[in-house]
Amino acid sequence: MKSRFLFPSYFRIIGLIMALPGFILGYFVVFGDYKIPGFALKLRDKGYLDRAEYENFTNELALALVVIGLGFIAFSKMKREDELTARIRLNSLYWAILVNFIFYGFCLFVAALNINESIMNTAFIDSDRFMAYNLFLPLLIFIIRFYYLIHKKRNEYQVSKLYFLPHKPYNTIGKVLSILLTIPTIYALFDLNGDSKLDIVCYFLPFVYLLWIYSKEKVEDEYINSMRLEAMQIAVYVNYAILLVSNVFCYGLLFLFIQVLNLFTIPLIFVIIFQYRLFRLSRQTGNKSGNLNMGLL
Repeated sequence: MKSRFLFPSYFRIIGLIMALPGFILGYFVVFGDYKIPGFALKLRDKGYLDRAEYENFTNELALALVVIGLGFIAFSKMKREDELTARIRLNSLYWAILVNFIFYGFCLFVAALNINESIMNTAFIDSDRFMAYNLFLPLLIFIIRFYYLIHKKRNEYQVSKLYFLPHKPYNTIGKVLSILLTIPTIYALFDLNGDSKLDIVCYFLPFVYLLWIYSKEKVEDEYINSMRLEAMQIAVYVNYAILLVSNVFCYGLLFLFIQVLNLFTIPLIFVIIFQYRLFRLSRQTGNKSGNLNMGLL
């Protein structure tokens, strides 16, 4: 197994230079409603509903600095890129996505209990604020886990195996539920009247995708693990590319819509890429088997 789609190692320094001021600026934006003076453009003749006449780009700048910076830190090459590093990277991606959604589930649980709002705000765990955290939290968890394992395993040559649920029945259940819940989710997201009772499905769909992602395939080997790593990396790249473009061109309720989508875009993109590659692999394997049988005949 070998890691691909990585930035040059010096991008790590660039990432640090971008992420640190991005976090500081983001803190003042979120908790102090700070806006850089003069950092606004007139985009409309007049404001209406959720769209102001002038758009200040301070929060967009903060998010871009954080996301791009963390992305560079997370996916820059190490001095030693070998089998162990690739395993550590897969392990870190595995836990980053899982821990992120465990935290998300905790936020939903707290919101469902209607805990006092002041307590929730103090603890930074309200479900609405999580959608903002979710824009960068998977990258942050990945970085913490990855560099912890790099430091811990630098004199070792193995990393603990990842745990996946048994193929039966979890993989099948995950696939069926994902398909069944994706349809009402799409309807709810694009319901222009805003009175759909299916909105709640959007918030639980990520857990269904996780059931699919974290269950074994019929065949699990080193090559499948390599495919998992590449599919997850591509999913993260595509997700954050979409997010950065939306960060520049989407405002108000439209960006809130993007935040809701961002709850499940990484697992969704991963599923699409991983299943497509599994399909191609099965076709190639089938063709080779067919050619071998013809040769024997």
